[in-house]
Amino acid sequence: MNINRFILIILCSTGLIGCQADEIMIDPIPDTEEKIYTLDLIYENEFSIGHETGLNYFNDITVGVLSNNSDQIRLITASGTSTHLLEGTSLQDIDESTEIVSPEPGTFYANYIGLGQLIQTPSGKIYSVFHAEEHDGTILPGNIPGFYASVGLASSNDGGNNFSINSAPLIANTFDITFDNGYSDGGLGEPSMLYSKDSSEVFVYYVDHNRNGRGVNICMAKFLVDATGEPDFSSCYYLDATGNFSNTIIRSKEVVAGVGYSDAIFPHVTYNAVMDEYIMVYSLNHYGEFHNGNSTPVESGIYYRTSKDGIRWESAPSQLLSDWSIPYSFANHSFSWHPNLIYSQEDQTSGYLLYSKADNLQQGHKMWAIPFEIMEE
Repeated sequence: MNINRFILIILCSTGLIGCQADEIMIDPIPDTEEKIYTLDLIYENEFSIGHETGLNYFNDITVGVLSNNSDQIRLITASGTSTHLLEGTSLQDIDESTEIVSPEPGTFYANYIGLGQLIQTPSGKIYSVFHAEEHDGTILPGNIPGFYASVGLASSNDGGNNFSINSAPLIANTFDITFDNGYSDGGLGEPSMLYSKDSSEVFVYYVDHNRNGRGVNICMAKFLVDATGEPDFSSCYYLDATGNFSNTIIRSKEVVAGVGYSDAIFPHVTYNAVMDEYIMVYSLNHYGEFHNGNSTPVESGIYYRTSKDGIRWESAPSQLLSDWSIPYSFANHSFSWHPNLIYSQEDQTSGYLLYSKADNLQQGHKMWAIPFEIMEE
């Protein structure tokens, strides 16, 4: 079996039993037990998802799981420039697709709207962050339209069959659409959203395309959640340079960045209860490899890292897949991008790495899955 193993060290502390009232109170000394987990990708069990639906260019953003049980699965993601609902009896047997949201002229999603990862409140309301684009006529590598991106918010009260779209971007950008960064992409996009570990906050991760002294890397913001579990999306808190959050509109600090001639892009974050850590899968676009004329990528690909608090991502990045992270041309160069972790068990010890790939952009790109297991050694 071809298995790629990644060692994760989790420190679990157990406090001492409390003292009697007449005893001298002292700080307890934790009994630290080291637990080692492995995340195993079973590459030879890779399979296609939804190729019978007739869709192409999907998943083109993160994937939102509306339902996943023994006889039905419902997902949302972007295909082309719109959002589609994918349905089937299982992940391996998705055979229906319905367009549920499409671009609208005169909006910040005039040319592209891709809903993806979502949360559901205790009342049953569903929220999804989305990637929005306005096109300006420029062209990116691979004949992809140049864009100004925004992070938007959509909501559903009927289980995800229909979504209402907020009229303004969720996260304010300190650079507007008129800012010329010298490239054909700008703005903020490719978001991921989840409740924090204790459900007191909602974390949103996204890619800053503005450049201007930075690469194209992953940043974050957060929103507070009230006692009923309802997020307050009217007040955004931005991560500042000191690692604190501010309600003042600023350019959020990068939390995961590429090193050297590389960018960290396309994040998908989940909280894993068995590991008691946040897990991020993302793409590393090592454009230096392409510009240096490499025939095959070495550092480019899909990566994985963990965080105890969802803010400081101090673990070493581990490469899951080696491939180009964006299509540099239309007819050449394979690429794999937009990774997601979808759990198949309630205890979160197994699931699938979902992503989109193709041998070249001329083929488009379609969704695939590789099973994984998280095991304690």
